[in-house]
Amino acid sequence: MEANSHSKKMCPSYVGKAGAQLFGVVNKDGKVQFITPLTVTEEFLELNKEKNSLEQRFRFTGKCVEKGCAQWNNEESKCSLSQKVQNLDVGYTNKELSYCPIRSNCRWFHQDGKDACFSCNEVTRNMEELLLQTK
Repeated sequence: MEANSHSKKMCPSYVGKAGAQLFGVVNKDGKVQFITPLTVTEEFLELNKEKNSLEQRFRFTGKCVEKGCAQWNNEESKCSLSQKVQNLDVGYTNKELSYCPIRSNCRWFHQDGKDACFSCNEVTRNMEELLLQTK
């Protein structure tokens, strides 16, 4: 593994803010439909400010900040949120990897492999907030 590989990893549970990459849209059934990433602009934020939380309707990615994030496990040098999501009983049955535009740089896939992918389209950032409340 190259020495600088961690700095290139992308967080699949990023905040919707200018400069982030939009890579998923939550469908009416609650599942995330992954798309080719688009850069979030101030205009996009303005158009969506009156609606429900951006993170309940979209998935965003951005550079993993590692130790700068509350989800980072310093002891194991990895994101703890990936395992928490995998431990949720979301009832997913798909065992084939579906399209993901960020998999090659995804922090969760890099550290946990395909197991991290199977429940990923069930995740919205508000789920992260619920997980944090149950600590």
